Amino acid sequence: MLTVHGIRLTNIVALLVLAVCAIMAAPASGSPDIREHHRLPLENELQFLEDPGGSQDLKDVRGRNDWRHLDGHTFNRGYSDSAWWLRVRLANDGTTDLERFLSIGYPVLGDVRVYALAEGQLRNSWQLGHDYPYSQRPVDHRFFVVPLEWAPKETLDVYVRVRTDSSVQVPVTLWDRETFRSHDISANTLQGIYFGAFLVIGVYNLLLFFALGERNYLYYVGFVFSIALLMASLTGYGFRYLWPGATEWNDQAILIFICGALGFAGLFTRRFLELSRLSTGLNGFALLVIIVSGICAVLSFFLSYFVLISVLIPLVVLGCIMAFAGGVYAWYRGQITAKYYVMAWSFVLAGGAILALSKGGVLPSNFFTDHAAQLGSIIEVVLLSFALAQRINVERQLRYQAQSETLETARRLNRELEDRVRERTQELEELNQRLNELSVTDGLTGLRNRRFLDAQLRQEVERARRTGRSMAVAMLDIDHFKPVNDTYGHQTGDECLKMVGEIIHANLRSPQDTAARYGGEEFAMILPETDEEGAMRVLERIRQEVAAASVSYDGVTLRMTLSGGVTIRRDAEAVTPEQLLAEADGALYRAKSGGRDQVCVYRPHAS
Repeated sequence: MLTVHGIRLTNIVALLVLAVCAIMAAPASGSPDIREHHRLPLENELQFLEDPGGSQDLKDVRGRNDWRHLDGHTFNRGYSDSAWWLRVRLANDGTTDLERFLSIGYPVLGDVRVYALAEGQLRNSWQLGHDYPYSQRPVDHRFFVVPLEWAPKETLDVYVRVRTDSSVQVPVTLWDRETFRSHDISANTLQGIYFGAFLVIGVYNLLLFFALGERNYLYYVGFVFSIALLMASLTGYGFRYLWPGATEWNDQAILIFICGALGFAGLFTRRFLELSRLSTGLNGFALLVIIVSGICAVLSFFLSYFVLISVLIPLVVLGCIMAFAGGVYAWYRGQITAKYYVMAWSFVLAGGAILALSKGGVLPSNFFTDHAAQLGSIIEVVLLSFALAQRINVERQLRYQAQSETLETARRLNRELEDRVRERTQELEELNQRLNELSVTDGLTGLRNRRFLDAQLRQEVERARRTGRSMAVAMLDIDHFKPVNDTYGHQTGDECLKMVGEIIHANLRSPQDTAARYGGEEFAMILPETDEEGAMRVLERIRQEVAAASVSYDGVTLRMTLSGGVTIRRDAEAVTPEQLLAEADGALYRAKSGGRDQVCVYRPHAS
């Protein structure tokens, strides 16, 4: 007989399965036409060949006649010591210039080199891969992206060389630039939801560990964060945001986080299923997984990625099978919460197996196989969290039964439980408030970020329309900031940004004023109910204080100047937030062009 929790859980699982089926049923792309297609996968156009020794260069492979066509799937050769070459011919049949992005959407490739030839002559070449610093990428993206340009009626021959210790998967796609950016926003949003869910679940259960002292919560939190960091490594977000300069850490990170996930999963399973009492064999295997994971984590600093991943992938599969078998056996032996554990590991086992088979070249690389582990992992952590909660509920009921000798004792325990729930609710509310504050705050300067600015500007425009009062929008930019970064380093540049942010914040007149870091060394301000004189007074004061201030860092003292542009609107009826920002930016451009260290007001007739 199904419980209420069981019915809800069954509904959730059914919805997730339907979502997976919808993903797998997505239609294939049409025939290629680079001018007509905003997104064009190139699997049907690519040719490839193998360079077993990895010694051949572009001239050598251009002369070879053993190029083979792909079979319509993403290029996937599993784990290989060879260098692999791919080529494609792309023609602009139109009468205008053409620009596209070429994307290689597998972010853990070690060495990726792209060559663009026009009429047999090398026009551009790029050296990419996570063996090289992130900063040398031509396009700031977690994937390997290069810009391609065609003159009218021009043909480009594009060659790609890949050599890596990781799985050789090379999904190549040609993108219209606007479509690429739009797709990237959507992908980042989904990934943000994924990693945000892991963060919330991990922090929540960490708080439960501190509140309850139950060690299994700590093991669970370690498992959750290991999985999240592993996925960040595999999807390229780790290299982009967490360690962009640590190229040697890239391969090690994947290995260490796999080991961490295995080790914490073993610790969690032993305690959650009480394997020491349930089965000597399963308990011994869990201990073996924990020990081998620890050894592999240490060896990751000394052995190659290929050697250790060859050990870890079978260990992951065996570990998942062990966890699943242990859960089934515990369920059979009458453990109430084991059924949720079994369901959780069913998904992670399926997702992990699909990913492993994909990396080994057994399954084709596509959206589903590439994201199977992520999908399985998020379902797993939700179900395990539910199982932990269920277990706590069961243990609480047993504890209440043991302590129900008198009514007073039961009442006291109920009061304590209510207090704990209230405290935890308050803690979670405070945590949510802090998370909300962090989500709209620039971490370096302490000012608001662009996301907050955009929302606040829309509100202020609407308010100005209702009240008929004037408002000012300003853009500020530090003059000659790039040479500061290039000469003195980004830490000195960060100190300059902090100082300017403090001066801007100190000159806000009321809580209604808004100051935000707009991007890089650029700042934006919203000054409601402000005329031109008031706006110029505030901005000139900021400009003068910045010019008078100095930054001392690591023995270097720097002075800076600030340029600004401001637009003032007395009638916001026919203006949009985007137009206000554009007007302020135009005034800023005039200030820059006019010699910098000044503030200009937007005039409709000014160029």
